[in-house]
Amino acid sequence: MIYVGIDPGSESYAFAFVDEMGNLVKYFEIPTDLVEKNAIILAKLIADYRPKAVALPSGHGLPFYNIRKIDNREIFLLTLKDPLSHGPLRDFLLASKQYLPLYNSFTIPSVIELDSVPHERKINVIDKGTADKVASAFFYRVYLKLDDFILVEMGRRFAAIVIVINGKIVDGYGGTYLSGLDGEIAYLLHKYSRIDKSTVYSVGRNLELVRIVVEWHSKKYKLPIIVSGYNKNSLEIGEKYDFKFKEAAVGAAFIANAYFGGILRHYINMLDSSGTPISFVRLKEWEEIISLIETL
Repeated sequence: MIYVGIDPGSESYAFAFVDEMGNLVKYFEIPTDLVEKNAIILAKLIADYRPKAVALPSGHGLPFYNIRKIDNREIFLLTLKDPLSHGPLRDFLLASKQYLPLYNSFTIPSVIELDSVPHERKINVIDKGTADKVASAFFYRVYLKLDDFILVEMGRRFAAIVIVINGKIVDGYGGTYLSGLDGEIAYLLHKYSRIDKSTVYSVGRNLELVRIVVEWHSKKYKLPIIVSGYNKNSLEIGEKYDFKFKEAAVGAAFIANAYFGGILRHYINMLDSSGTPISFVRLKEWEEIISLIETL
């Protein structure tokens, strides 16, 4: 049996195929800017393997939504963008809906939706770590057989932190959460210009903030630190591993294996989850945003 996982990276999408025992049997990457044009080809290629299950790229996450249930509302929640505008994640999901509905294709949660994260840590937060960060944490939990650790992902455009205690993710800090964008700057940008994700994504200027957050949690909870990602060597702390694959892609394939009865199934309670990426926002006038979503 084949289980597939996909990591929707900012520079490339990675596709990992594992067998029932969790062994990696196929892996490849394609530049992200080519995914949109080749989404149908990629979905067909996955279907050719007749996989037992496919953990789809999930952006801001939805807990185990079958691809048959994915429509404009779900695409908005996964991308937090106009669901009618083209993009690699949106177009790949639509291609998957056409070609992968027979193969147990599903989305996975982000950190904000995990039941193991205390409710008070979620209020007025969306980005505590996207679904691919959950997949990376799942990979290291399985690969290293660790129940307690901090995962720091230093990507090309972002930094993220995931904290795992007793085999459960209990907190996280996503790329936008760690951006350090001043609230007054955000207000002025929103009022006189526009904010997009490139405005707030940054790695280099926040290394010190990442280090402080990670070292505080590591000392308080006595947790080992793992650092992954393209820019992992920019952070002078933690254990680093060199794989010939992206941990998030293999981790997503591990999740597919676990969720559909493979050898890793005893790990699946790590992903008990509910809600959506915006379920915990309580800001003034947020009802107006919600009403827009209801029309999708």
